[in-house]
Amino acid sequence: MKVDFLHNWAPAPGRVLQVLPTPAALAAAQAAPVSPGQPSFLQQDHLDAYRRTVASGGTHRAWTGTASHQTGPLDEAALARALGRFVTRHEGLRTWFDLSGPETVRHLVASDDVAFGVVELAGPEGAWESTWEEYVVGLADEACRPDSWPPFLLIAIAREDGWSWLWACDHAFTDGASQLMVPVELATAYAAETGAPASDLPPVASFIDYAAEERERAGTYNEASPEIQGWLEILQRHDFRLPRFPLDLGLAPGETAPVVLRESDALVGDEVDAFDTVCKVAGGRFLSGVLAALAVTERRLAGVQRYLGAIVLGTRSGDTLMSHGWFCNFAPVDVPVGDEPFATTVVAAEEAYDMAKQLAAMPVHVALGALLMSGLATPEQLGSPQLLSYLDLRKFPGGGTEAYDRGMHFTGVGRTGNASLWINREAGRLQLGAQTPDTPQAQEAIGTYFATVRQVLLDALAADTGTERSEAVSGAHHHG
Repeated sequence: MKVDFLHNWAPAPGRVLQVLPTPAALAAAQAAPVSPGQPSFLQQDHLDAYRRTVASGGTHRAWTGTASHQTGPLDEAALARALGRFVTRHEGLRTWFDLSGPETVRHLVASDDVAFGVVELAGPEGAWESTWEEYVVGLADEACRPDSWPPFLLIAIAREDGWSWLWACDHAFTDGASQLMVPVELATAYAAETGAPASDLPPVASFIDYAAEERERAGTYNEASPEIQGWLEILQRHDFRLPRFPLDLGLAPGETAPVVLRESDALVGDEVDAFDTVCKVAGGRFLSGVLAALAVTERRLAGVQRYLGAIVLGTRSGDTLMSHGWFCNFAPVDVPVGDEPFATTVVAAEEAYDMAKQLAAMPVHVALGALLMSGLATPEQLGSPQLLSYLDLRKFPGGGTEAYDRGMHFTGVGRTGNASLWINREAGRLQLGAQTPDTPQAQEAIGTYFATVRQVLLDALAADTGTERSEAVSGAHHHG
């Protein structure tokens, strides 16, 4: 599995098929009863953003997905039944929201009403290679929305020598970890429906129950809670501002621009394991070393004495490990950084990450609400932070299977006013990715930032081995 951009996925031409609800399933979904309770906090954020986009006449493109290739002939009926198995297993994927009134109303489609069939589409017009991405984006824009069911898209491209598939889902119903588990879920369900050997998947928990528990837990905190105090202490050091990209992106405050996707290899080949060793010898984990590198990068580029990141942290455990939905939270990671050896910053980053995990026990919206209610911060100060996501793609279920190993995770491309970072570890690769504003300043800035991160990492390896390394020697590259 790799994290990449949709335009880098190149399925060979073939018959284009879409898996859609049967008419009876669609009618049942439209009449599905109300499911009491509120969405999760992150779901509600997404739904509010969707309302604003629709109201302004904008294009809703907050969807994300996975794609892969499989050998052997495609059994269309088995694929339709496999999608039914997958969707039935996750009530979050049987959910849609009525947003026609002032209050969000959730509806839940009954498991017995879920059924799918396969229809053949006309396919993209013109040359396949030049029109494929626009074609898929059009299908996803139409299908992936939170106020109708289904809020997802599954298409297949059937050929004589194999088939490819692409799944996209509105972000209201899924997070990055959920998407990375789609290949093993679909492949397992498809194998079972074709009579091939299929592994048993672990049970999954209810996302609706998770959302209710999150809301209930949020009410147990007050201004004296250690978690709120921890947030206040960290943000006070940064003038109560959430993280921003450290360089000028060429935008006025509050302004956004269309996204340009950028990626870069921060470490390649044996450099990855060598850096892992550097981190362990220093007394930290690999992620702590990555955070330390980001801290040193911001010191070199912006002269900061403390690095502040808003890191995505998973909240999965037990039966939620393979559940589908927003099983994550955000917390600040605050790393002091100076001219000390890199190993010292790794230790500081390790401590900062441990603190972030403690703070993440509390929903982030409790902390942000406390900041606003206290008057210590304004909505403008807290709006649109730069987010940091780290995923170790080697550790997800399905590793070693064709569907996972040939798979790709991607996101839709809309507008942004920031440059959030996606950092992904694979076997023999540490990848940086960012959705950046389409301005000349932003493109120059992200190139400078990626190059500096890589040089910081190479410097850490050089200090460990006593051998000078440089960008030119290691052969890292950027993609724009």
